[in-house]
Amino acid sequence: MKRITIFLCLVFVAYSCSNDFLVEQPKASITTQTFYKTQNDLDMATLALYAMFSGVFDQVTAPVYGSDDITVLRAGNKFMYSDFDVFSATSSSPAYVNMWIYLYGTIKQSNALLTNYSNALVSEDLKNVAAGQAYFYRAISYFYLTRLWGAVPLVKDIVPNYSIQVSQPEEIYALIVSDLEKAETMVPDNYTGDRNKGGVNIAPTKGAVKALLADVYLTMAGWPLKQTDKYVIAAAKAKEVIDNKGKWNIDLLPNFADLWKKEGQYNKETVFGCYYNGRTPGAWADYNGNQSGPESPQPVEEGGWDDGFAELTFFKNFPAGPRKDATFQIDVLSGGKLIPWTECQSKHPYYKKFIDDFTYNPVTRWGDWWGDHTEPVIRYAEVLLIYAEAKAMSSGADQSTYDALNAVRSRAGLPNLIVAPTNQAFRDSVIVERGWEFAGLEPNCRWYDLLRTETVAKANSSRDHAEVPLIGKPDDSQHTFYWAPIPIFDTNLNSNL
Repeated sequence: MKRITIFLCLVFVAYSCSNDFLVEQPKASITTQTFYKTQNDLDMATLALYAMFSGVFDQVTAPVYGSDDITVLRAGNKFMYSDFDVFSATSSSPAYVNMWIYLYGTIKQSNALLTNYSNALVSEDLKNVAAGQAYFYRAISYFYLTRLWGAVPLVKDIVPNYSIQVSQPEEIYALIVSDLEKAETMVPDNYTGDRNKGGVNIAPTKGAVKALLADVYLTMAGWPLKQTDKYVIAAAKAKEVIDNKGKWNIDLLPNFADLWKKEGQYNKETVFGCYYNGRTPGAWADYNGNQSGPESPQPVEEGGWDDGFAELTFFKNFPAGPRKDATFQIDVLSGGKLIPWTECQSKHPYYKKFIDDFTYNPVTRWGDWWGDHTEPVIRYAEVLLIYAEAKAMSSGADQSTYDALNAVRSRAGLPNLIVAPTNQAFRDSVIVERGWEFAGLEPNCRWYDLLRTETVAKANSSRDHAEVPLIGKPDDSQHTFYWAPIPIFDTNLNSNL
């Protein structure tokens, strides 16, 4: 971030020093009335959506530190992450502003496209493809907003409203479902050209929309809505993806570790992801490069930023096997020699999912702060686990639910789950599996499962005595500390928030 600031300041100074910088010489005017006319305009508008949404995950997602799988030292500039970890975050915390800004930025751009796309002088099919993507991005943005903040402003137009009030989650989910149902009929099965890399779709497909709908319905079945009738719809949507995975070229990768290798930037397990290119000359905007690795998750002994590492209880309970080996870094290069994590400064094992990038040298363990590792927002493993849980909770666990769960377990090097005494017990096994599969700062992380299953306090009750003690006390019955406070810069502008 420091380098970006310096660069922008230099650009500002260069323009400010011009002798005629106050002289206006307008050559043309681009407005919503003159834009959105050609296919190129629609392409540019959708590319802007990709870029804006990618900004959501190119840095640490601080609010999810309240889960039991990740922690951080309470020192220096890590207080802004630790505040969420120990349940003491306030509306002035700077750590989560990035997500709020980029999520609403994506919504703003989606609204502009949806308001104007019908004016384009292209075929209805081409207009629908652009609009379908806007519906998808608006929906997924609100999905993250309401899970993290609860009641938030529901903005559906392009006119600023500084007196808008917050909408409750039920109304927000209604828009999310409506948007995704529209997107489902409008986006294609596959893309061509730059939006498809070796068979991997970069833009949202019908398969991605269905997968997101499955996740949305599963979440609606839990807290805060507790609409348990949504389990059956979640299972049906996930099954559509499973039955048609070949259509969208998606599947489990045989080797879990391959998901996190630099060579796997475009892989078929990523049903929908954020893609970055930190090697583009002059690509200084946040959303071009990914700051989630290599340096962010690395230990300070290796020149890293120490932005987070595994909680001790979670790590100890994590079952051994290839998935654990690919998830955690258990030694640290310090002073030219390897030391165990118990001897490093943090005295914690580290997550290594986003470390292997184009700048990272595995011998010297040096990597730059500006990478292009893909953020897998929806993985096919999640689709399988959504189906297993939703099917068990709607009509009971059967062979298909065990097959879905065990496909994920088998790749992780774990034995098959043979039988669970009840559907609830099977569901609990799936929740545990999701925690191990998506451990750390993946976009689909454990925090959201703890929220919808009302187990935030329960999960944190086994916190190791060596961790930083909790300041706030989450309460699962009162849902204390479940939602982050709305950032103070918006509440200062609008007292209704």
